Amino acid sequence: MFLKPFRVKTQTSIKGSDRKKVRSTLQQSFPLLSPEAASDIVPNKAEMTTAKISTHSGINIVVYCVGKNPVLIDVDGVVYPTVYTMWKYPDLLPVFRTHSNVFSRLAGGADLMLPGVVVEEEVTPKTFAHINKGAVCSISLVGNRSPIAVGTAAMSGSDMFDSAMRGKGVHVLHILGDELWAFGDKSKPPLLPEKTRETVLDMAGESQDGDTAEGEDQLAEEPDMCEGSQEPEHQLSGEEGSSEGEGGEDLAASTDRMSLEEEKIEEDTSTVDQSPKESMDDLFKLCFQCAMKKSLKPTDLPVLTSAFYKLHMVKFCPADKHLDVKKTSFKKLSKFLKEMEKAGYIKVKELSKGVESITEMKKDHPELRYVKPPEGAGVMEAAPAEKSDSQYHPPRITEMLSFNAAVLPLVKELGMQKGSAVTGSELRNIINEYVRKNNLQDEKNKSKVTLDPLLASIVLNKGENDVTQLRWDDLTSRIAGKMQNVFKVEFQGQPPIIRKGKMEEITLNVFQRGSNKKVTTVDNLDVFGLDLKEFAHEIQIAIQCSCTVSQSSSNKMQVVIQGNQIAFVADLLTGKYKIPKKYIKGLEKAPKGKRK
Repeated sequence: MFLKPFRVKTQTSIKGSDRKKVRSTLQQSFPLLSPEAASDIVPNKAEMTTAKISTHSGINIVVYCVGKNPVLIDVDGVVYPTVYTMWKYPDLLPVFRTHSNVFSRLAGGADLMLPGVVVEEEVTPKTFAHINKGAVCSISLVGNRSPIAVGTAAMSGSDMFDSAMRGKGVHVLHILGDELWAFGDKSKPPLLPEKTRETVLDMAGESQDGDTAEGEDQLAEEPDMCEGSQEPEHQLSGEEGSSEGEGGEDLAASTDRMSLEEEKIEEDTSTVDQSPKESMDDLFKLCFQCAMKKSLKPTDLPVLTSAFYKLHMVKFCPADKHLDVKKTSFKKLSKFLKEMEKAGYIKVKELSKGVESITEMKKDHPELRYVKPPEGAGVMEAAPAEKSDSQYHPPRITEMLSFNAAVLPLVKELGMQKGSAVTGSELRNIINEYVRKNNLQDEKNKSKVTLDPLLASIVLNKGENDVTQLRWDDLTSRIAGKMQNVFKVEFQGQPPIIRKGKMEEITLNVFQRGSNKKVTTVDNLDVFGLDLKEFAHEIQIAIQCSCTVSQSSSNKMQVVIQGNQIAFVADLLTGKYKIPKKYIKGLEKAPKGKRK
């Protein structure tokens, strides 16, 4: 966001009352922050200014500065600390650690990918349990706790675990060396020693014994740790500028060498002791056999292999252990299931590259006769209830009106500013209060309001100079018509977001393609916080048809389903996901019922 120079519109001193508001907002956004720390970030007496800036992409942002350094930024009502603040309070946000050679890519505009996250312990469902999608977080480098970037989580903690630590981890918003950092005194991050045996992202301070080889193995398997990277637009001065490529060594070479070293370490450790792999192989096979005997039914087929693993195998793992395919000799779930296919348990069919499903099962396999679930198994069945915080909750949508220059004089005395938003009922209360305060209601006809010069300048059009009174409803509708339509979206656990215009609807369409085949398209699911891939997967499992995520002609992502599935999608959206019908467009395109 700040890789390119921004324009400073205004920069003024901040009042004491405004400091209290900023401090209150800061503590609401970060509950773990103590009142003393909040007072240190937003001091009472030190010189403090507020700057309104416009980025190169046209986004308006408020920057709060103490002395010369920016300490906080406000983006659409969401408060983010800068790296200057994070150096004083490195534990303020959940932290993702990564290797130092990744910094140059992040500084060039890339997002942090999960394979680049260094986790010193085995990744379990609890490792990232406190992370919600969109949560504000920071990034630090191995060897120094001082954060070098601030951003938002690209997915929830449970999704990170389910994705096997692949995909985007953090959307970088602000980083050491960008224009926002240069807006301050350009100081370097202090060297803060890392806490020993600290779990990455552990905000609760929970300590466990870790093994750094797990995070490094993931790095070696997938060296592309950043996405969308480009050459940095500017180099950092001093140590930051030279630490990445000293001696002319480029990032690719250093990454390759790191991967080779890690592979060598992995080979050495594997030759020393094979028992962990053998033990995990046995546990994997036992959970598979229990799933075949106790959980999977012929009516469940066909089932995707990933769904079989999550829904049927994992729950038979003892509570004190954790299934990890990377610690088996197979390394991949597909290889393990192919072995089970050779043994005669199942038949696996490849649907597309990397996507497989189980099409047949043999319940009477002789080896299943004496299989018993291990002690402590079945505890994982309660996992869905524990994950209730990460389940989908529909956003709360409020249609509002924003004050512009034409209507602002009416509410200026109330302390409202240009861009402040109110609901329709709040606007009526403001108008009622103004009319009563200025005694503008007609005494003889209570349904009419006498227009004073201020109201007349707002509501009257050309050629209406002789109009002196308006009815209450006419007055309210005219004032509302002069204002900007906005809407407020509130997702659970996230600050509300106010956007201009009207809320986009989920659009359902049916198109006919070659040989009289029809497909259903679903657009704008992401506006309501729905994960398109999960939504498509759910439909694919439920109605057993082809369902993919692709790019539409308007360059937006959409879900494409085989056949006319409008009725099913509508029931899913309004039933399970609780989306109001008024935000779903195209329900009339559902196939009509057959005549009796």
